Amino acid sequence: MDQPYSIVADWLSKFHTWPELIQALWLITMPATVLGMTWIVMRGLTQILAITSRRPWRGRLIGGVYRDDQGRWMIHWPNRKPEGIDWTNPPPELIGRGSMTQGRFRGLEE
Repeated sequence: MDQPYSIVADWLSKFHTWPELIQALWLITMPATVLGMTWIVMRGLTQILAITSRRPWRGRLIGGVYRDDQGRWMIHWPNRKPEGIDWTNPPPELIGRGSMTQGRFRGLEE
């Protein structure tokens, strides 16, 4: 009795007759496809889990640094008026976030 036709068996029987470059490309393409599909599925799962497990924020802002409309860096503290940051004489809370060069504080963007 004859065996049923198999596309995979037919492909494998002809694989060894192909040039080595084509064989190498097939050997690289298959694992790359499997890794790519795994990456897409995992990315989708992590996004779905991130959406379903979102909880409302329970913390409160205790202070922050932002840039105003004029381009000045401002520091915000609760129950205080926003203050401009003088990078030549920074507040002690911000020291350590930049670097000291020749006795002068350099901001993060300099």
